[in-house]
Amino acid sequence: MKRLITILMTIWAINGNMAVHAQACCSSGTPLLSTMELPGTPAGQLQIALTYDYNYLDDVIAGTQRIGESQRRRISQSVLLELSYGITNRLSISSMLTGIQQERRVRSPLEGVNGERTRTRGIGDGIILLKYTLHPQTIQDQRELSMGIGPKIPFGNSLVKNNDILLPADLQPGTGAWDLVFWGYGFKGFVPRSPLSLFSSVTYRITGSNDRFGTGNGGYSFGDEFQAAIGAGYRTDSPFDATLLFRYRTTGRDRFDGDFVSNTGGHWVYVVPGVNIKLFDTVQMRIDGQIPIYRNLDGTQLTTTFSSSITFFYTL
Repeated sequence: MKRLITILMTIWAINGNMAVHAQACCSSGTPLLSTMELPGTPAGQLQIALTYDYNYLDDVIAGTQRIGESQRRRISQSVLLELSYGITNRLSISSMLTGIQQERRVRSPLEGVNGERTRTRGIGDGIILLKYTLHPQTIQDQRELSMGIGPKIPFGNSLVKNNDILLPADLQPGTGAWDLVFWGYGFKGFVPRSPLSLFSSVTYRITGSNDRFGTGNGGYSFGDEFQAAIGAGYRTDSPFDATLLFRYRTTGRDRFDGDFVSNTGGHWVYVVPGVNIKLFDTVQMRIDGQIPIYRNLDGTQLTTTFSSSITFFYTL
């Protein structure tokens, strides 16, 4: 019975914190960092999360101001598979495998007529994290504090061309660069005294460089990225539970051949309401939506209007 309660508490912690949020237009590939939030996995357990993410980008932001109608529109759709296995009660390993389709449309001056459309799809980059639980969660002490480190691996193609012309870096399925990722996670539950739980996470990515145009022609690197999230979950006696998350994201400006790239980098704040649905004892589904509430961007950028996702969780 204790093991069953522990598993259920773990699933609740996962669903309270597992929120997928897509990247802005100036970033390439799938929303990796915001999905690597599964807590430390107990010894011998395997946790699986399969996510579909839809990201609609139609807002043009200059600094903090939204300006006129965009002549461009972007739609990014991602599938993400996260696996986390507990080696010991404190040490676990997580991996993320991804696939992505990106579509860019340039509107025609003629009203009601679609303009040029460019579409790319393929395998995205992946992440492997080694996680260590500083304070394991138990039935008596519903607190967890974990940290992790690992590489972002450039599985995705970063040299896709259209009519023999190399597409921009933000339209490529992958970045073509090795990055270093740092991760932290905290959780506090109050069952059975209260149906509320609190959770937080931080991630930081140090980006590498990709010689997109060949050695000696200058390397391209996306700006380093930091994300911090804090949220709360509310548990009910029904199969439906609710969560509310606030996320802050900031990225540095991209670089090419050592120089800063204009119209890249900035700060974002999102509010993310979500609902968790218990399907079976070890299977749950999460549906959430992401709404930007603050943006302060360098230059003028096309960025997320809204995004939504659906995730299935399974614990073995």
